[in-house]
Amino acid sequence: MAELIPAPDYINTGDSVYRSLRRLILIKKLRWGQRLSESALAEQLGVSRTPVREALRRLRNDGFVVMKPNSGAWIASPSPQEVLDAYALRTHLECWSLSLAVRNVTPLLLIRLEEKLEEETGIFRARDIERYFTTNRGFHNIIAGASGNSFLVQHVDDISTKTFVFSVFYEKFFDFDRNPSLREHRAITEALRERDEERCTALIRRHLKITMEELQDAEL
Repeated sequence: MAELIPAPDYINTGDSVYRSLRRLILIKKLRWGQRLSESALAEQLGVSRTPVREALRRLRNDGFVVMKPNSGAWIASPSPQEVLDAYALRTHLECWSLSLAVRNVTPLLLIRLEEKLEEETGIFRARDIERYFTTNRGFHNIIAGASGNSFLVQHVDDISTKTFVFSVFYEKFFDFDRNPSLREHRAITEALRERDEERCTALIRRHLKITMEELQDAEL
């Protein structure tokens, strides 16, 4: 039986249900393409259907869940082409983001990136997939924020979330021993420190290309 993730008092039931269902997806207790019954989930989690419905809406916004007419909620099952198209768009947006950010490098920006690298180091040691999702997203959003373009920030956040969600369904993505994310994030941070635009964009292209190749190796 699924259980709610314990949470501080200030986090409501909807938040707890959302975090619990997201964890079940990340650890593959809920599988891609699986239909989600509000009533069954409510019974399993010991809550009413209202927080389950709220959580499913949030998971849909994240890209974990899709809503089908007259059929309800399902775990997403992206096609191979959708995954590759998403990564192509993300590469374009993040190259633009870094090109702008490199002109706005400040000591505070570098400190914030270093803090994320420290968090990520701990996550790799703990092999914590849930925290990896949040911290990886945060690293890229800090750079997007330095671009100074609020619309670009929104789009980078959306596409980075979607591509992570798409990758969740392929086990190789979460091989912490082989995942080069931490090493490459360090290299990107150093390129920003040196205000090397060409190297920054080359690194992010390679960073995302490696992930796409991992997915292709998984025979999408």
